[in-house]
Amino acid sequence: MTDAVFLAERLYAEVHSEDALFLLATCYYRSGKAYKAYHLLKGHSCTTPQCKYLLAKCCVELSKLAEGEQILTGGVLNKQKSQDDIVTEFGDSSCFTLALLGQIYCKTDRLGKGAECYQKSLSENPFLWSPFESLCQIGERPDPEQIFKLTSLQSFIGGSGGGAPIFPISPAHTPSHNVLHRQVDSLCLIIGSSSSSSSSAFSSCFILLASFFFFFFF
Repeated sequence: MTDAVFLAERLYAEVHSEDALFLLATCYYRSGKAYKAYHLLKGHSCTTPQCKYLLAKCCVELSKLAEGEQILTGGVLNKQKSQDDIVTEFGDSSCFTLALLGQIYCKTDRLGKGAECYQKSLSENPFLWSPFESLCQIGERPDPEQIFKLTSLQSFIGGSGGGAPIFPISPAHTPSHNVLHRQVDSLCLIIGSSSSSSSSAFSSCFILLASFFFFFFF
């Protein structure tokens, strides 16, 4: 865990990009330092959906519920986003965003709006269990035969009106240790032989190493 944080910090020091910012904030969050992830993201303009979602998640964990809601729905001064607006903005990850927003609503005693978010989350991704469980916990009675019915799942997989679910990366989808070692060796050779593009090579090396620790040790 500490290696992943160190490499993510080095990467962000070299490359101030949204992807590097998200990787570092995620490392902080998963190492139990939600406050560090919050202050990191708060201090930068989070424009990507993934950074907004993580910042809102940190807000929920730190009991900053109003701020978390503002991040996801647009805030007090701006027009509040509808569920369809959230689906458009967050795309394939909107099911998780809506579930998080539903959690915020329920924690602030707006169970009706929370239930609507959970139901929309399930309509976007019928593979999720937590929104269904949350609906039951607040007194709703969702019909599992309707939500988890085979035709619904087949339509979802087929991509009719929605994106494919974002599954965790499995070992089968990640490079082997030997492949990663060869890639690191190649990058180091590039760094040693090219002075004109050393900054780019260092950045690529840090991205590879940070990804290695992130996917293999988290």
